[in-house]
Amino acid sequence: MKIALVNTLYYPYQIGGAEKAVQLLAEGLVQGGHDAFVITLDKPEESLKQDIVNGVRVYRTPLHSIYWPFDDSKKKPNIALRAIWHYLDRYNKKMGSMVYEILRKERPDVVHTNNIVGFSVSAWDAAKSLGLPLLHTLHDYSLICPKGMYRNGRNCPSLCKMCSIFSGIKRVHSQKVDLAVGVSKFTLNKHLEYGFFPTSKHDFIYNPVLLADKIPINKLKNEAEFCIGYLGRLAPNKGVEDIIDAVRELKKEFPVKLFVAGSGKKDYEITLRKRAEGLSVDFLGHIKPEDLFKLIHCLVVSSRWLEPFGLVIVESYVYAVPVIASNRGGIPEIVDEGQTGWLYDPDISGDLKRVITKAFMNKDRILEMGRMGREKVKNFTVKRHVQRYLTSYEKLAIEAKT
Repeated sequence: MKIALVNTLYYPYQIGGAEKAVQLLAEGLVQGGHDAFVITLDKPEESLKQDIVNGVRVYRTPLHSIYWPFDDSKKKPNIALRAIWHYLDRYNKKMGSMVYEILRKERPDVVHTNNIVGFSVSAWDAAKSLGLPLLHTLHDYSLICPKGMYRNGRNCPSLCKMCSIFSGIKRVHSQKVDLAVGVSKFTLNKHLEYGFFPTSKHDFIYNPVLLADKIPINKLKNEAEFCIGYLGRLAPNKGVEDIIDAVRELKKEFPVKLFVAGSGKKDYEITLRKRAEGLSVDFLGHIKPEDLFKLIHCLVVSSRWLEPFGLVIVESYVYAVPVIASNRGGIPEIVDEGQTGWLYDPDISGDLKRVITKAFMNKDRILEMGRMGREKVKNFTVKRHVQRYLTSYEKLAIEAKT
């Protein structure tokens, strides 16, 4: 089959789970003998160009907007400019025209859109104006809310007036999607709750993960010390402060050490380091996941926001490390309580401390739980992921011809 994959960013611009998932899918399709190509964004000053990444053809289209928003190293524009950017992104006709021309030239059997921030829903119009079957995967909440449904330190309980304005046209155009797929049941249902994809078929397909050839030998130096870790972006909605606070509360009860792997905005990192002063907390910066997993008994996934999937949890299973995770978003769908990990409620004071204590008291079961996690990874292989999507592509292509 010939498949067009559309995503806001693609390697080397890679900032999250969506980019990883799209790249693994594209490369898996090509390795399986299919003609998969990617349409992605490039900086406004660039021109349309093609390159090849690990055998995948990639069209890089310059973003037609007032600025490039995907550079964390630069200071954010003021709130007025950001509002204008998101307003224009409701329907970007120029980007739709660029997608149309590529699709008209390539004539794929199926168009698979993923994150379309920057492209806007005009990418859907481009596909349907050519009569092409259209599948859209929901990796986040950008169709609903520019802030990811998290504002002022809490999850949005409902759609505010501003988000209603920004999402209205997207909701209308979502009717053009033939099949809407969530990376979790929760993510899909959240969009249906707000009126998206009313005429589409619906499904959910979890994100994939690469399997490690070997599980690294655990290098815990002190078995008496209970070692936990955090891996990911350092940001307020990820709840790293909650882990640090729990370590502070627990240090008089039993020896616990926290390893924090990842980075974020400089000011926020400084805040976290100050909060951890006097505690057994090591900030490791960017390291390979396996270098963290060989140091810890459990990974803590402390998200406060409604995590669409939680890829780091599956990555932890790859290395036979159980998780302690918040019960937010799609996370409970991939954590088997007492088998591959434990869940807690970040809104309940002391609940994270309670669950870390529970994990410590069950330290003799860590290896067994790690093995169960490693077994569960079979449900998230790239091969299985590619096959799930191929089945959907084939059905859509057949339906389009009837």
